[in-house]
Amino acid sequence: MAIGKKHPECSRSANERCTARSRNTISASDVCDMRAVPAQSQPITARRRLMHLVRNALLIFLGVLAVFASLQRQMMYPAMRAESLDASAFPQLTQTFHAATDVVLTTPDNVKIRGWYLQAAAEKSDRLILLFHGNGGHRAHRGNWYMIAKSLNADVLAVDYHGYGDSEGSPSEAALISDAHVAWKHAVEELKYEPSQIVIVGESLGGGVAVQLAAEKCGDETPPAGIVLCATFASMLETASNRFRWLPVRFVLLDRYRSDRHIGNVTCPILQFHGDQDTLIPLFMGKRLHDLAPEKSLSGKPKLLHVLKGAGHNDVFPLHGRSVRDHMEKFIR
Repeated sequence: MAIGKKHPECSRSANERCTARSRNTISASDVCDMRAVPAQSQPITARRRLMHLVRNALLIFLGVLAVFASLQRQMMYPAMRAESLDASAFPQLTQTFHAATDVVLTTPDNVKIRGWYLQAAAEKSDRLILLFHGNGGHRAHRGNWYMIAKSLNADVLAVDYHGYGDSEGSPSEAALISDAHVAWKHAVEELKYEPSQIVIVGESLGGGVAVQLAAEKCGDETPPAGIVLCATFASMLETASNRFRWLPVRFVLLDRYRSDRHIGNVTCPILQFHGDQDTLIPLFMGKRLHDLAPEKSLSGKPKLLHVLKGAGHNDVFPLHGRSVRDHMEKFIR
C-alpha cells in the first residue's frame, strides 16, 4: 500500500464518524444562543403580566364605576315608602295640632304627591313652615320640626317627594324641585299664605331643594319670609366626590344640587345650623355655603350660621333641639 493513499472503506467510515460527531456536538456559540432565549423572554413575560394586571384593575374600576352610575339614584334616594300616611293614623299629630289635614297634589308630570297641612291653632297663623325633609324616611319622621313649629304657633306644610312615603313616582333632582314648586303654589294659591309669611325649611338633601326654590322665588320678586337650612351642603357634587374620592364622580353624577350656584340669589334672610361632628356632610361644606350667601338680606338681616357643638348629622335635635327652637323663634318673628 502506497504511503498517503486512503483506503476507500476506511475514509467512508471516518467521514461517517465525523458527521455523527458533528451532529451530536454543540458548539460554544450554540450554548450562548440557548442561554440567551430565557434571558430575552423574561422581560416579555413580566410586561405581559403587568399588562394583564393593569387590564384587570381597569376592568374592575370601570365595573365599579358602571355600578355607581346605574345605582346612584338608589343610593342618593333611599326612599322609604308607606302604603298610607293618613294624618288621622297619627294621634300625636291630631293631639298636638288644632287640625291635621291630608294633602294630595298633582305635579306637572301627572304624579300625585301627598303631605300634611298642620294648623297650630284655630285661626290660621301668620307663619307657615314649608318643610323639605332629607333623603331618609318620610314626613312621619319629622316630629321634631312639627313640635318646634307648634311651640312657635306656626303652621306646617310638609310634603313627601316623588317616591317617598305614599307619594307616587320616582325621585330625581328635577322631580324634587318640581315638587317644591307645587307645594309653594298650593301654600300661596290654595292655603292663601302670602310669600312673606312662608319660611322655607330644608334639612340635609332638602336643603338643596329649599335653596333652589328660595332663589327662584327671590328672583320672581316673591321672596319667602326666610330660609332655614340644617346640615346641608354647598353642592351634592362636592359631597359625593368627598365620599367617593377614588371615583370620577363629576363625570357620572346625575343630580348635582348646586346650591353654591343658587345661594347668591337668595335675598331673603338665611339661617343655618350645622353640627361640628357631622361626617356625612362635614361642617366645611356648610361653611362654604354660608360664605357664598349674601352678607345681608334685602331687609337688612345678616346671614346666620350656628355651629352645633358635638352634633353629627342625625343627632341635632337630641343634642340641640332647644337651641334650634330658640334661634328659629328669633329668626321668624
